[in-house]
Amino acid sequence: MFKFVGALAVAAAVGALTAAPTAAQDPPAAQDPPVPTWNDCFQQVARPGPSGEIFGPTRINAQSANQRMAVGVARDGTMTVLRWPRPSFYDQIKHRTSSRYEPRFGALPNEGAFLGVVTTSSAGTQTDWLADLESPQQVHADDLNDVITTTYRDDGRGLTVTVEDVVAHDVDAFLRRVTVDRDADSPITAASLVAFENLNLVVTKIPYIPALDWCGEELNTDTAVYDADLDAIVHTKEGVDTSVGEARTVAVGMALIGASDQHQVGGDAYEGNASPDARLPGPTQDAYDDAADGVLQGNDTYDGQTTGALMAPLDLTDGSSTETVVFAGGADAAEVAAVIEAVRTRDLDDVAAAKRAWFDVLLADAPWPDTDDADVLALARRALVTLVSTYDPRSGAVVASIATQSPYGEDWIRDGAFFNHVLDLIGHHDWVDQRNRWYANLQSKGEGFGEDNPFVESTQQGIVPPGNWAMNYYADGVVGGPIPWEIDETGYGLWAFWDHHDATGDVDELRAVYPAIQRAADFLTACVDPTNGLHCIAIEDDNPEPRQTIHGAGPVFLGLDSAVRAAEALGEDADRDRWAARRDELRAGIETHLYGDGSYANGNGEIVWPVCFHPLDHPRFADSHYEAMWSAIAPTFAEPEAGGHRLRGLYEAKRLIPLAKAKRDDPVWRERVTTGLRWIATEHAQPGTHVMGEEWLYEDGDIVSTVSQPHVWEQVLFYLGALEAFPPEGVEPEPGCGGVVAALRDRPAGGVGDDGATDGTRASAPAPLPATGGNASVLAALLVVAVGFGARRRG
Repeated sequence: MFKFVGALAVAAAVGALTAAPTAAQDPPAAQDPPVPTWNDCFQQVARPGPSGEIFGPTRINAQSANQRMAVGVARDGTMTVLRWPRPSFYDQIKHRTSSRYEPRFGALPNEGAFLGVVTTSSAGTQTDWLADLESPQQVHADDLNDVITTTYRDDGRGLTVTVEDVVAHDVDAFLRRVTVDRDADSPITAASLVAFENLNLVVTKIPYIPALDWCGEELNTDTAVYDADLDAIVHTKEGVDTSVGEARTVAVGMALIGASDQHQVGGDAYEGNASPDARLPGPTQDAYDDAADGVLQGNDTYDGQTTGALMAPLDLTDGSSTETVVFAGGADAAEVAAVIEAVRTRDLDDVAAAKRAWFDVLLADAPWPDTDDADVLALARRALVTLVSTYDPRSGAVVASIATQSPYGEDWIRDGAFFNHVLDLIGHHDWVDQRNRWYANLQSKGEGFGEDNPFVESTQQGIVPPGNWAMNYYADGVVGGPIPWEIDETGYGLWAFWDHHDATGDVDELRAVYPAIQRAADFLTACVDPTNGLHCIAIEDDNPEPRQTIHGAGPVFLGLDSAVRAAEALGEDADRDRWAARRDELRAGIETHLYGDGSYANGNGEIVWPVCFHPLDHPRFADSHYEAMWSAIAPTFAEPEAGGHRLRGLYEAKRLIPLAKAKRDDPVWRERVTTGLRWIATEHAQPGTHVMGEEWLYEDGDIVSTVSQPHVWEQVLFYLGALEAFPPEGVEPEPGCGGVVAALRDRPAGGVGDDGATDGTRASAPAPLPATGGNASVLAALLVVAVGFGARRRG
């Protein structure tokens, strides 16, 4: 997935040229918003910095979610993402970064939602935003909950401020409890809490361009009203989601648990298209600027680019005061009001306890690594907390990340096969039933699917061939990303169907998805390069050029083998024999053309596991290939002490998992694996919150996590690696590829050896391949898709 951004960067560098329909061949309706160009979304390209951040850096250090509302919070406490009504749908808050080398990563001063304290002393009255205080400390104090605690210290004013954030599990409300503690010798004589928001409501999305809710924000206007009876600022918006042609309404409100004494509803003074009334002092002034003097003007309504602020006094007579801010989501203002009224009767401690009980139920059957390493265990737990809280119960979708920068709020079947594997492991078989049927429904069936894809106008690769899937999907089935289809995802889709049966033995579910298995396996059987027996040249793993490498061959082999197993289980002998013959032909092609210099592709990890191409002690694995795998990742674990010899990395766990399986009885190798896992948990993962992105960077002597954190796939990979390295107490790993997962399933591991016979070397526990980039056709396609609305002017 990582190089998906690289594929789009090519298009950004050239620029957008022509217009195209957004979802269908009919011209867009008059009310449809303009489509942002990729060129406008790639401001990072022209700036110094990591190429992996071409959408702008991810400004998320912690997440709280309840499967409907998902909130991302920066290290300084700024709310940077607010997804509602579903984790894969629209981001309802305005916040866009451009470069990690600028304040706020380049976000404008009033972007996001954040808190401040208005204080009065002998020097006068002033407003201090908490995000501007130095070195805030942020933690997920409970590994099995997603309460976020951020602590601030203002020595000059003698104040300590603690903010506790959590999305309630049962209602769509994000609560922010603010506790202000005053030192005995503090010069402060009076104080108030001020809560600011720059909401930016969205009701539509653009197929193939997941960008409207972050780089097209100036197009997303709404109406904001201060409701005096509710004592809340409520934003509302109505419109049509043009990707599905359905009417949508959304409302988000901000309120206090207690009573406010001041409010302001204004425009946005920093947006490139800001109107003069928002920029200048006056009744509709931007609420951010209006709050600077500690007095809000009290305007009640604004249409357009809206901002809002509420203020409440803090009684510090006894040295401490607490107030709670609430953000509530609903379909309309009435729903928002009901949510606000409901949570006003609750204490945050009770909400947090109920949230923990919710996670306890969802993760009741989850096995955990048996280790006393607190960081390793914390990251393993964070992986599953993130996974289950971003699951969409309506469709079964699980996004790669809630982040908008990079725009990973979609479900990739490549990632999804992995998520299914873990969800089965922790007992959510019904979730996997739903997800697999959703995938089967999304599969191209050769009935004109893809003809509304703008790629068709520039390349025949735009039509998803029967038996395959588009790059990724929103939870309603709308295609999210620009790459038409990818052959490795087809292989992982087949594995997802079979692996679920291997975990559950549910013949009915396997039969229900068997038509999808047939379509995918028949395609992979026919998609052959007759010159070498490998798969046909195709898009592999988001790479920008069609190619023919181990990154496609491995998953295709895995997919065909999974199909053979499914056919065998259902007594479909003709299918079994046909697919097995093609699988074995592909095996010969891989052996002849993709092995050299003692390894497969200079140490490819996936060919060992999940593909389990040979028994783990096979000569082509046992010596030089394992060393090549380790050599590929060992420089990572030398940083930052090595001083930046390696400046970036990602997906190290993809090699640590197979090494943990293959070398679990070798103390030297075991030390290598556990050292690598601890490095991920302590260097790549964010300190305090144990959240990690898709990539890490070396920066000024430190390792920082970046690209769409929390990245569900990276975190889940770590969880599986930790299980293999630290088997749960009482679990004896199965031999071969089955390992700990097979033992936990209490099902026999099965596999295919060189001769195609079952030899117990392969269990149904595959993992996705490393993310790389898309198709050469992506460039031409993006040029066709893009429609200009003008580069955003930054203030």
